[in-house]
Amino acid sequence: MLPPRAGTMTIAGKTATQFSPRELQALGLGRIPEDRMTTGLVTNLPLADSMVLPRIGTEAFSRKGLLNPAAIRAFAEEQIKAYDIRCPGPMVRAGALSGGNLQKALLARELAFDPKVLIVSQPTRGLDIGAARFIHEKFLAMRAKGCGIIVIGEDLEELLMLSDRIAVMYEGRIAGTLISADATVTRLGLMMTGAGQTEEAA
Repeated sequence: MLPPRAGTMTIAGKTATQFSPRELQALGLGRIPEDRMTTGLVTNLPLADSMVLPRIGTEAFSRKGLLNPAAIRAFAEEQIKAYDIRCPGPMVRAGALSGGNLQKALLARELAFDPKVLIVSQPTRGLDIGAARFIHEKFLAMRAKGCGIIVIGEDLEELLMLSDRIAVMYEGRIAGTLISADATVTRLGLMMTGAGQTEEAA
């Protein structure tokens, strides 16, 4: 969300320079924000518009400054079907959908463009078991295809199930990193309080 003060970021051998949303998308970075109602989707717009908004200026959805409504609608219809998004249709107001279906719409919007790296924050917060399982399965399928997924969350059981490695932050710094096979809820909990740091962090 903020330009870095130092360091570099390289995705598939290409280094980011401007850190603009357009540049990062071109490099293959996808993002699913924590708050699907305010920073994820524009709830007072049709679902179809919200689902293409980050890429609405690309040739897929517009040309010479003019939107292509048919392409926007077709994309939304395809994703609604693929992700079983329960709604009356692509032109329904996005805010009318349930939390689980909004999260599916966000997931579909990003995964449709095969990101090389996907950053997700609190991906299943407030969702029912069925919606959470669906999202977990999509993450695991993307990981199997070679997508690197960074999950930011507080649900330790979810992190243990999804992750190959877990990095714990404490007071703005990484307190330590564990491979999932060595991590337990107790050990992670200690690291979250600043205790039980790994030798790597020390």
